[in-house]
Amino acid sequence: KITMSTPLPISNPASCCGFTPLGFPAQEMPSNSQNSGGRNIAADDFETILNEGMKHLTFDEHQKEQEILHGVAGDVVLDENTINGLLLSLKEQLDRLKKGSAYEIAESRSQAYAGNRDLEMAFLRANEFDPKVSAEKLIKFF
Repeated sequence: KITMSTPLPISNPASCCGFTPLGFPAQEMPSNSQNSGGRNIAADDFETILNEGMKHLTFDEHQKEQEILHGVAGDVVLDENTINGLLLSLKEQLDRLKKGSAYEIAESRSQAYAGNRDLEMAFLRANEFDPKVSAEKLIKFF
């Protein structure tokens, strides 16, 4: 289990996960985030890297990163039929995945809570309207 205070063993923070945070060039990483002597990089170091990277973005780039972070990127306009179709697909995926899960228990106790349309829409929006991924994450949420 990794928490925010768990140090992560990464030899080069600039190449973590195959990308440089927010386009911040690896050779310009802040000196307090360098991994000298093979030490572990803590969450505070990553926050410093991200903060430094955000300073170099234009307003529009910063806004785009914030939208991506909060799952509201893009101008998605859906009509009621599309929304209903997505919710139906999500329910089908949930029915397929829920056996033995905490979601199934929550649903048996309160259909109004577990099957809340606003909650389901939040998961769909956050996962780019992919019912399968949304169902998997909703199951994990419970």
